[in-house]
Amino acid sequence: MAHLIRRLLFIVRQDRPELYASLRRTFRGDDTVEVVRDRRQVDWRGARRAAAATAAREHRATERRKSPELDRQLRSRGYAVVGVTAPGPPFPMSEAPGGTSLP
Repeated sequence: MAHLIRRLLFIVRQDRPELYASLRRTFRGDDTVEVVRDRRQVDWRGARRAAAATAAREHRATERRKSPELDRQLRSRGYAVVGVTAPGPPFPMSEAPGGTSLP
């Protein structure tokens, strides 16, 4: 059985509170879309912020989140979109969760 996108997850950079609020308003009441803030402590100009995190903690965070495409989307647009999959029959693109077309 194929795994199909059932929900959309918007991840918004920490330094974009206005975008986070706008997306939350746009998708309010839509249970197929979730909007969250990126919790990683990253300076999007390219260097990591000085933090008191231990080397082991930093290593775990890096291992959990190895997705260059997500990082590229966050840097360029201020948000990334992830399709959350589940097994089930397909649905037409016009009936995609959220009812919107994605860039």
